Amino acid sequence: MTPTRDLLERIERLRTMFLAERPPGAPLPDYWRDDRDLQAYDAVLGARIGWKWDAALAECHDRGLPRADDAVVLDYGCGAGIAARKFAAKFGAKEVLCHDRSARAREYASRAIRIAMPAVAARAVATVYDQRPDVLLVSHVLGELDAAGLQQLELLALRSRCVLVVEPGNQPVSRALSALRDRLLPQFDAIAPCPHQAACPVLRGTGDWCHFFAAPPPQAFTDGDWVRTTKALGIDARALPYSFLCLVKKDAAALPSAPRRPRLLGRPTLHPHTATVQVCEADGLRSVELQKRRDPALWKALKKEPETVRDLP
Repeated sequence: MTPTRDLLERIERLRTMFLAERPPGAPLPDYWRDDRDLQAYDAVLGARIGWKWDAALAECHDRGLPRADDAVVLDYGCGAGIAARKFAAKFGAKEVLCHDRSARAREYASRAIRIAMPAVAARAVATVYDQRPDVLLVSHVLGELDAAGLQQLELLALRSRCVLVVEPGNQPVSRALSALRDRLLPQFDAIAPCPHQAACPVLRGTGDWCHFFAAPPPQAFTDGDWVRTTKALGIDARALPYSFLCLVKKDAAALPSAPRRPRLLGRPTLHPHTATVQVCEADGLRSVELQKRRDPALWKALKKEPETVRDLP
């Protein structure tokens, strides 16, 4: 990924479109002009989204989500197909269906999957009304859906066995994801990141939202091309905020039970001898103060690598 002028101009154009303010529910226009737009996106913004998927999928794995080697996986709003590639690499897949409003994106994503993993069948699908996938993947889509699009997505989720959603970690989209979770919960079990099956407590107030931060790989700081690219684009390589959700149909095979400890949200607030964290549990959200002297290892982890701390001991 050499940061050529063409690549930087294409990424800057896409970022401007993604970040532009627009009325709630107003869809973006089709932003893929040609395959080079998709290639540029895949190399930079798609890679960063892939690191968020790495973090979310690792937590799903640790929560007992089984492999999906015989599964039909539908990547909804696939874009360049990074979500499907990350999922198939971690959990496997028999077939991947790539759906997007853009025919160009559908073809690019399915082709990229076949190149990356020839053993997985991949094809583009223009409509999803008759699809009943084993696994539904949704990546950075909620913020672009109008009311009709959201309804279509919910109906598709209800026809799926497993639903995995990764979204930006901003407040509006994260709260929309929590609301979607609660609407689907009667027919699904929440696998991750939720430590409980109760209604999402962040929705009880107006100022909270469920979000986390993924750890960028070393290449984000050691690879010269990456460093030059992020600097030229003004991207903070350290910041990878995301929200995610993994649901499994209640009638699916039982997953291994594991202790559900309070899940940390956001980033800790560090003081010289204490750290304050917000945690989610069945009774709601609460703020916890941790003493450095009582658990120096935990305090150090919160200071040095907060992305690695998910639960309170």
